[in-house]
Amino acid sequence: MAADYAAFRPTYPPAFFAAFARRCAARNVVWDCGCGNGQAALDLAAQFARVEASDASGAQLAQAVRHPRIRYRQAPAQASGRAGASVDGVLVAAAIHWFAGPDFTTEVRRVARPGAAMAWIGYLPLRLGCAPLQARLDRFYDADLAPWWPPQRQLVDRAYADLEFPGREWPFPRELWIERHWDLARLLGYLGTWSAVQAAREQGVEPLAELGRELAGHWPEQGATPLLVRWPFMGRWGRIG
Repeated sequence: MAADYAAFRPTYPPAFFAAFARRCAARNVVWDCGCGNGQAALDLAAQFARVEASDASGAQLAQAVRHPRIRYRQAPAQASGRAGASVDGVLVAAAIHWFAGPDFTTEVRRVARPGAAMAWIGYLPLRLGCAPLQARLDRFYDADLAPWWPPQRQLVDRAYADLEFPGREWPFPRELWIERHWDLARLLGYLGTWSAVQAAREQGVEPLAELGRELAGHWPEQGATPLLVRWPFMGRWGRIG
C-alpha cells in the first residue's frame, strides 16, 4: 500500500500551503502529522525553514522523498516526541479522521508555540466530466464499496465537520481544486489505494476488475485517452487555542 500511495495519490494545491504559512506567526518549524509518504511535507518545505514530519507507519516513511529541510520520524500522532512549544504550525493531510480526539488535541497544544496555526486538509470524491463514467464511479463509491468502508470515511465525506477543532477557526478556502489528467489505468491505480478496496481484497474480493471493464466501455479509446479528473479540495484551519 505504501508504494501505491506514493505512486497514485494526488498532491495538494500549492497555493494553499503559501496561504497557510502566512497565517502562522512564524515560519521556522512546522509539524506535518500523519505525513505518509511526505507529499504535503515537500510543499511545506517550500514555505518553512524546517518540516518535522511524522507518521505511525514505517512502510509509509520508507517511501518518503528526502529533502534537506524535512526530518521524518516514526511516531503516533498522540505522542510525537517533539519538545513543548516547538512548532509554528501543524498540518494534517488526508489523515485527521484516523486519530482526531482529546489525546491528539492535547499533543497539539503542548507542542504549539504562541500564534501557531493548524490545518486539516483533504479532498472529496473525484469528479469526471463524462456523465456515464461519473454515474458508475458514484455507484462504486456509495454502493459497491459500502460493506468495506471504515466508519471514519463519513468524517471525510462531511469535510471533517463532525470533529471538534481545538482553536479559533477561519473560513476555509472554497475555490481550490485538485486536477489531474489521467488515463483509465492511472485512475484504477488510484482507486486501488482506497481503504475500502484494500479491505475487500483482504477478504478475497477484487472489486476493481469488473469496474475497469465497465469504465473502459465509456472511456475514449478504451481508457487510453487521458481525461480531466478533479477533486474538491476541502478542510478546516484556524489558530490553535
